[in-house]
Amino acid sequence: MERRGRKESIITLTIMVIIAIVIVSWLSGLWSCETGRKELTDIERLTISDYVNSISVLVQQSNKVSYKFFNTMTKTKELSREDLDSELLEIIEESKVILENSRELNPPEFFEVAHGYLELVFETRNKAYEDFKPALFNALRDLDLDISTTQITNTFLYMFMSDEIYLYFQDKLEESGENLGIKNLTIIDSVILKDRGLTNTQSVMGFISEIKTVTKLQQRRGVAVIEDSIKFDPQVLNEQGEYLILANGSEIAVSIAIENQGNVIENDVNVVMRYMTQDNISEEKKYTINSINPSEQKTVTISGFTAYPGRKCELQITAGPVPDEVLLTNNTVKYKFMMED
Repeated sequence: MERRGRKESIITLTIMVIIAIVIVSWLSGLWSCETGRKELTDIERLTISDYVNSISVLVQQSNKVSYKFFNTMTKTKELSREDLDSELLEIIEESKVILENSRELNPPEFFEVAHGYLELVFETRNKAYEDFKPALFNALRDLDLDISTTQITNTFLYMFMSDEIYLYFQDKLEESGENLGIKNLTIIDSVILKDRGLTNTQSVMGFISEIKTVTKLQQRRGVAVIEDSIKFDPQVLNEQGEYLILANGSEIAVSIAIENQGNVIENDVNVVMRYMTQDNISEEKKYTINSINPSEQKTVTISGFTAYPGRKCELQITAGPVPDEVLLTNNTVKYKFMMED
């Protein structure tokens, strides 16, 4: 098992390096005419200085995200599944913002190649953070150990590749400056994968085995109705006080999102919609979600409710509860509405 996982990691790394080389070669070929500029105006020098300062800020932010990521990893045994999920989502979001900001920068002339390397660095790091979260929770859900190990190892391989590409970026930045007569144009170092041993499947297997013994990460179950995701058909035209006003129609359909807020897959989750009018006419319909993964949301649509234009109505939606669910306050929501005459 270990041999196969290690082989898959080596193959993955080789493929990623090849892809990086192809992209870099394309960039270099596209802008191979960048050399030859000798004198710069004061405005051009200021533009280059501002650019270097801007990317320095992004690199510092990227280094901080990396620190936060590995700090979260070391706390894995202390965190609840909910807190772990929240911290990893925050890291992913911060990394995504850095990537988007790098794409919005307009590199000065003759610095396009260097900037292409930098974007590739941030893209690769963002990919690593995004892939790590589902890979980790696959391991915690007792997915095949070989598969989980390969998935997590690959995220560290992405980090390793980003560090290698960053070295090319530093060289290209300095080279671009020299071609313009700017000496010693440098930028801070950025190494996010300080422990290269994490690209070894055996090390990752040890990490997985250790965190799976933590009681706080053991089974936790619960589903919730996402209140603000409600959609009516006919649509809501406006609100009058506590009542939603629907457009006129002969029937009513309702769609709403249900979320698995536990850390295990839930099967056969019942969703019940109970529709009542002011004069005590009631109607109830049910739907069963066959399967829903942890943190996943699924939209449930139930149609065919009889419309009663002009009457005050109430809709109650309940999801679950699932076995061993503790928090029940978010399982039920209610809506008051009226349909236009």
